[in-house]
Amino acid sequence: MTPVKNTRTNEYQITIDMDANSSRLLLDKEQVPYPQSQSYCDELTIKENKIYIVANRSGAIDLNGIFTNHQSALYRQITKSLVYYYCAVRKPVQIKKIKIEHVAKKSSKQVTLNKKDIKQVVDNNASLEALKDINLTGLKTIFLENNKAHGFLFGLTYLIKSLHADSKHGMFENQWKAFNAIYKAVANTSKDFDCHRIIRSDLVNNPNSYPLVLNKVSMLEEQEIRRNTRWVKFIHNDFSTAGQTRAFKEFLLRNEDHRLMKVFKDTLPVRKDFLEAEGFYNEVMKHLNDNQATVNDSHLAATLCIKYAYFVRNKLIHAENIESGFRLVPLNKEEEEVTWLSSMLILLIIDLINDNCRF
Repeated sequence: MTPVKNTRTNEYQITIDMDANSSRLLLDKEQVPYPQSQSYCDELTIKENKIYIVANRSGAIDLNGIFTNHQSALYRQITKSLVYYYCAVRKPVQIKKIKIEHVAKKSSKQVTLNKKDIKQVVDNNASLEALKDINLTGLKTIFLENNKAHGFLFGLTYLIKSLHADSKHGMFENQWKAFNAIYKAVANTSKDFDCHRIIRSDLVNNPNSYPLVLNKVSMLEEQEIRRNTRWVKFIHNDFSTAGQTRAFKEFLLRNEDHRLMKVFKDTLPVRKDFLEAEGFYNEVMKHLNDNQATVNDSHLAATLCIKYAYFVRNKLIHAENIESGFRLVPLNKEEEEVTWLSSMLILLIIDLINDNCRF
């Protein structure tokens, strides 16, 4: 975006010192719009040891209020810069100091936050290596000012926080929130069902845009899927009554991958009576038999990362199980499940980030 000549007389210089020795340049004088900016931009430069934002405004801004008002345009620019920074360095570098200086024609003043006053964005023990797959060019969408850019920015804050959550359930919950923000931005609708349908359709029709998650699921075997899921409980939850038998049939027929066919066959007895009563059983069995050698990684990824993960998310969010902190052993069935799902969900999210220009 080409900035216009700036006639605004209040300059704000934001300097964020990072606890790193390297001064490697990560982003140079990027022109970043801000809300209601029309054609004006702020300037953002990011080095490994320092972030520098220059912003010009027509009016004076309460400097202390920038840190407490998360709707502040300057706070939003700080957030964008930190999201880009951590995706670029992929290390839990701590913030040493933040200084905001207001420079006007006749005066200047500043406010400073030192390390002891700062709530760090990432814990210093966090592992951010998973961010290595994010394409930094695609990531620049967060610098824009539109609904899609906001969704990706919000999603990335949750994604980064998920990498140092206190529990495996917290990790999965934040990753789902990241996915939620991003799929609503992509689908341009607030209804979860419609968003899920749109993402599934795109994943199936454009597999080349999802290399990370499809490579991951291509290596899955049926035994691993059964070991890490509660498939019978999933069926009982999502297709709980005889009135949902047609929806269950359509769900089965939408999928063709041989690993899912085996899982479906093994768990079909729990709904065999419903299917037979509606006259669907033979049609379903023919479909399962016809596709017992079919490979469709897109179907598998969509079913696990969207349909099944949404079931797990609902069980977690709606408090339908004992709180994870009351589990008395460090690794249990539910933790294994959400950890396994997270390993795929994060890749689907990053695929969407990397190729977001399509949407």
